[in-house]
Amino acid sequence: MKYLALYTPLVLVLGLCAAACAPQNEVVKLYEDSAADSVQYGHLLVVSISEDANQRQMFEDEIVAQLRRNKVAASASYSFLSYSQGLSSREISALSEKEGADAFLLVQIASIDAKADVDEGRQEVVSTCRRGDPIDYFLYDHEVLKEPDEVKFAHTVVVISNLHDTVTKERVWSIQSTCYKKSSLIEALANEAKVIVNQLRVDGRI
Repeated sequence: MKYLALYTPLVLVLGLCAAACAPQNEVVKLYEDSAADSVQYGHLLVVSISEDANQRQMFEDEIVAQLRRNKVAASASYSFLSYSQGLSSREISALSEKEGADAFLLVQIASIDAKADVDEGRQEVVSTCRRGDPIDYFLYDHEVLKEPDEVKFAHTVVVISNLHDTVTKERVWSIQSTCYKKSSLIEALANEAKVIVNQLRVDGRI
């Protein structure tokens, strides 16, 4: 029994550690131009490929903010480029040159998986005595009070990011990043922005 008492808490601790160590983000390298390994970029034009204007603006702003925190100049494209007649690589390259960017980063949300977990609200019966003998159950009014259900969302977002050199127009770097189980899409995109910029830094692209 002594050994069992020691073993049980250990199992609980290991289980909690495993849950805490579950991956929150995942990055898969899709492409890297080995000929451009030594090239670092100091100014990026960020282009989010999305038909949702608000989502596009939010994502571009998040990435630009993260780049600037890493001492990299950055510009968002949504103020200059629209999707009304499609978006061409020529337009992106021209804007990149105009903004003085030496590279442009194309980010596309490949998938969004949103799952809802409903936690049912607690129910409580409140009884009020009307008259007579308080022991008599039927002399009470009974009201059921129910707390509202709590809905928790878990958003998993997959983004494809491609970095292109402004001068050569060639793709030099690509990743697929996945952020798991964020409470909102805003949180997921903010986390994606951190992951993408961090990987650019780790790979020596900025």
